[in-house]
Amino acid sequence: MFAFVVLSLAALIAIPWATDRRLRPVQVEMNLLADTARSLMTQVHLHMAQEGSAMDDYVDDRDPETLHRFRTADALKRAAYKRLDSLVADLGRLPRQRLNELDLARRRLTDLLSLESRWHAAVDSNVLAPPRTLGTRHDPALEAVYDSMLVTAAQLDQALTATAREGRERIDEGERLQQRAAALLSLLALAAAAATWRLSQRAHVFAIEAEERRAALAEAMASRARFMRGVSHDLKNPIHAIDGHAQLLEDELRGPLTAEQRDSVARIRRSVRALTGLIEDLLELARAEAGQLTVKLDQVILREVVRDAVEEHRAAAEAAGLALVHADDRSETVLVTDPARVAQVLGNLLSNAIKYTPRGGRIEVATEMLARPNADGGARLAIHVDDDGPGIPADKREEIFGEFTRLESGDTPGAGLGLSIARRVARLLGGDVTVDGEQRGGTRFTLWLPLRSAA
Repeated sequence: MFAFVVLSLAALIAIPWATDRRLRPVQVEMNLLADTARSLMTQVHLHMAQEGSAMDDYVDDRDPETLHRFRTADALKRAAYKRLDSLVADLGRLPRQRLNELDLARRRLTDLLSLESRWHAAVDSNVLAPPRTLGTRHDPALEAVYDSMLVTAAQLDQALTATAREGRERIDEGERLQQRAAALLSLLALAAAAATWRLSQRAHVFAIEAEERRAALAEAMASRARFMRGVSHDLKNPIHAIDGHAQLLEDELRGPLTAEQRDSVARIRRSVRALTGLIEDLLELARAEAGQLTVKLDQVILREVVRDAVEEHRAAAEAAGLALVHADDRSETVLVTDPARVAQVLGNLLSNAIKYTPRGGRIEVATEMLARPNADGGARLAIHVDDDGPGIPADKREEIFGEFTRLESGDTPGAGLGLSIARRVARLLGGDVTVDGEQRGGTRFTLWLPLRSAA
């Protein structure tokens, strides 16, 4: 809409310029016809009258002074004819749409010059020659030629007047067209300006509404975070109490246990640990949504951080009947990052792999330096966690990073928060978590970390 207003204003400037450029030759023509041509025709009529009068007098008195007056009028008339002929030729070179009137004027001028030659030939032979008889000037043939000259001169004058009128009509028509176009464009520009103003008003209202919705959403998120923190905090105390009493029973401080009782107590403690992990995930998610996740950057040897994370989950992998392998990494790559957060992300990825890899499977962790493009163009490290589990369909690979998202619930524990938290933390570190691998072909989760020299 704004572009239309600008184009309309530009057209308001361009149209008068184009019209003026188109009509300028016609205006030049009109100036020539209105001023020079009419002045020359007036001179022609005047000098023809002077010439005729001098010739009549010369026939009567044969006075040399009268003859001189005749020749002077004739010379002035011929000069006017010459200038008029040049003027008509110039008009013919101007660009025009209609040439009828100008062609007629050109023909009238040609006829007039032809009659002029005939009349002068007759005058030279019958009047200006040595006198034979008096009253030769009144020869009917000579008078007929002179009368034809006068009629043709009048017709030439009328043709030039018609040509001027035609040009004036063209100028008036162009000016009317210009005025109509300018009025139309002005109306369109005003309509566009009004529509733009209306749209700006609506955009302002939408912006206010969007800001209100954003504030309401922020308040809802903050309320949710406060609720999750409060509930998680209130749940921790009774859960710790349950775990404490279960540990007393497991240690047989309340008396000996049978094998069935010991198994039940062990199950209670495993459930308590799972519930505690879920509460910690909820708290971490609440901190992430509130923008309260923090990192403490330090220079660390990446190999040691990865090795510690693998060893921490080795017992769980062996208990699930899985082979957990850490690929030999002898590099001394020093990374500026938060080792605790890196261990947290790797822990989530390893826990996820242990949950979904069937017994007898294999999980492998490897570190690789790759030139993967990123926003700032820097190099990145890749830590791969590969398993030979069921795999993830390509159309579900982004969906699994959503909160409380699980592809298949079954009997696998978990609330679907681990991958969401892992990606949030990875991006907080300046990296990312991605997934690859076809369904029924195993899965590769990759933690990308930037190589940087300073926090």
